[in-house]
Amino acid sequence: MSGPPRILLIVADALLRQTVAEHLGLAAGMTVSETATAEAGLAQAGGQDLIVVDEALADRDGGGLCRRLREHGITTPLLLLSASADPKSCPAADGVVTKPLRLATLAAKIAEMLARRPEPAGVRIGPWLFDAGRRQLVGDEGAVVRLTDKEVAILCRLGHAGGAVVAREVLLTEVWGYSAAITTHTLETHIYRLRRKIETGPGRAGLLLGENGGYRLAVS
Repeated sequence: MSGPPRILLIVADALLRQTVAEHLGLAAGMTVSETATAEAGLAQAGGQDLIVVDEALADRDGGGLCRRLREHGITTPLLLLSASADPKSCPAADGVVTKPLRLATLAAKIAEMLARRPEPAGVRIGPWLFDAGRRQLVGDEGAVVRLTDKEVAILCRLGHAGGAVVAREVLLTEVWGYSAAITTHTLETHIYRLRRKIETGPGRAGLLLGENGGYRLAVS
């Protein structure tokens, strides 16, 4: 995924669906598709980065739809909107947000779920092998660099882009859940710290590059 995250909303309530779609699209900078029924959701599930399922669907309960999506081979992260906060109520879902819904909470949960996707296998960054599970980079000669959760999320997102530039606004949305309209130096601070950890010399930017209003990895 090199552009804004693609989110599918499967929500029967028209007002709720429109409100959520507008918030995710305008405030969080995501690309949102909408449908009101389980059957239509199944038809549109391919090619999405995350699917939001409301438990209250006219033609099928949301938990049942999550199970059916898995049975159809859909591995996309599933986020259930539910009156219950217990994730065991729907084992097929990867996350639960309780109702009544708070839009900021929903956007932050989506950003968290997108950020924790596993990195592509075998990603190398110059002399480093990226191991997201252990939150570290391992050098060719055995050196180990420890990473924070946010640093792992940034490298995962850039690793998924396969060397393409990821816009600053996309990183802020997916890693922090920030709106594109927010002015902050949070990302730049984390990039600076990452460069100090992984670059081969002071002031050099040969592995984590800033280009065209975003960042990319020099991957191999």
